[in-house]
Amino acid sequence: MSLVEAEILKMARAVQADECKQSFYYFMQTFWSVIIPEEPVFNWHIEYLCNELQKLSYYIVNRLPKPYDVIINIPPGSTKTTLVTIMWPAWLWTQDQTIRIISNSYSGDLSIEHASKSKDIITSDLYRLLFPEIIIRRDKSGKGSYENTKKGARYSTSTGGTITGKHAHVIINDDPVNPKQAESDPLRLQANEHTKTLSSRKVDKKNTPMVTIMQRLHDDDVTGYLLKRKGEKIKHICLPAEVSSRVNPPELKERYIDGLLDPIRIDREVIAEAKVDLGSRQFAGQYEQSPVVEGGNIVKSSWFGHISLAQFLAVRGGAPIHFFLDTAYDEKKQKTDNDPSGILAACRIQNYLFIYHAQKVWKEFPDLMRFIPEYVRAHGYDDRSTIRIEPKANGKSVVQQARKATKLNVTETPSPADSKSVRLKTRSPKIECGRVILVEGDWNEEFVTEVSQFPAATHDEYVDILVYAIDYLLGDDGNEITDDDIKEILSAFGC
Repeated sequence: MSLVEAEILKMARAVQADECKQSFYYFMQTFWSVIIPEEPVFNWHIEYLCNELQKLSYYIVNRLPKPYDVIINIPPGSTKTTLVTIMWPAWLWTQDQTIRIISNSYSGDLSIEHASKSKDIITSDLYRLLFPEIIIRRDKSGKGSYENTKKGARYSTSTGGTITGKHAHVIINDDPVNPKQAESDPLRLQANEHTKTLSSRKVDKKNTPMVTIMQRLHDDDVTGYLLKRKGEKIKHICLPAEVSSRVNPPELKERYIDGLLDPIRIDREVIAEAKVDLGSRQFAGQYEQSPVVEGGNIVKSSWFGHISLAQFLAVRGGAPIHFFLDTAYDEKKQKTDNDPSGILAACRIQNYLFIYHAQKVWKEFPDLMRFIPEYVRAHGYDDRSTIRIEPKANGKSVVQQARKATKLNVTETPSPADSKSVRLKTRSPKIECGRVILVEGDWNEEFVTEVSQFPAATHDEYVDILVYAIDYLLGDDGNEITDDDIKEILSAFGC
């Protein structure tokens, strides 16, 4: 090679290096083949996400107050981890070698793998050719954690793991909870608490952003947890596989191609197969970015019957009202982050369960004890009524105090042997067959939403007391509905 050719090659490399520094999207395209053998397909969302990360990088590099944290909800197989957790950290060092990065995932092995692939880029021949000044220290060159010679660093951790003594200029939270375990309250809480711990690992709380990448798995998953607590300080990017009202920002709907986010990677055949492989619940979370299946999860909202108050009073006759309680008391008074007490008024008419009213309250123990008599008397309590209380939390104390202080017919519901999901699934046929009818009221929407969203909803008090009402009022007792019964019910409904 002549000196002229060598000089031209050197200039070409300088231009390429500069292009990489100027554009994260160009950098990603340049280094794709270093870690991924498959032919690239650069759908529009890839460039969009690259540009969004580059905008955020300006604040990180210049140590300016961050404009927001970022949440990205996007289906699996959308190159999210490759972009955010693997390539972005390698690109950030081309902007500022002193940047320190913490990355997290639900699995320690997975987190290490992400960091290792990022290191593969940094140590590749192409990267060293374009950015020879970026050198990983030999004495601090692990697979999951390593540093460069300018004090920049990459640290890896996992949900439930420790990251003591480490602080970062940017935190990447990639799939903090395993999709298969998201319905576990302890594991979901652990992921949320770990996210809170990650927030304390910032070099500068005003400057250090957190970027969370995941699918929606539960109303109280990490995305839900963050959105409820930070509001406008978060840029929420939501890209379901098919165009829907959940697309955010909404103007991105226009970029969908024939209603699909990525018609090459996630075409309709892939979507159809995913629906079969994952089931409706998992598919809704991972591909639709909704923790709830349209219409409901275990119980569909359309299964509930509805009747006006006038129709109910006409058909009720002398049926006694019974009350079902899932009790809790609020130590912080009216703080809806705590569990509420749920109460339900219902009766049986023929072989139908009519729910007259349902309500949730956040009350301390003394206030709860004053509320219960007021509620039941306002909703049809008489000498034939019973008040059936779940014997968990302070339920036993409520029963004991009510027996001592009132003449109300109070008893405990049987202690459940199965999980809530199992209990609701086994009772759901009675709801599906139209045997549970709601008396129309302003409480209907909250009640139906919670029951149909279970087990992905924040609260589940209505689920418990609905199951107890079904067990007590529609339990198998050998009574068969007659033709006259059917005629009487239909007549009451105006049929």
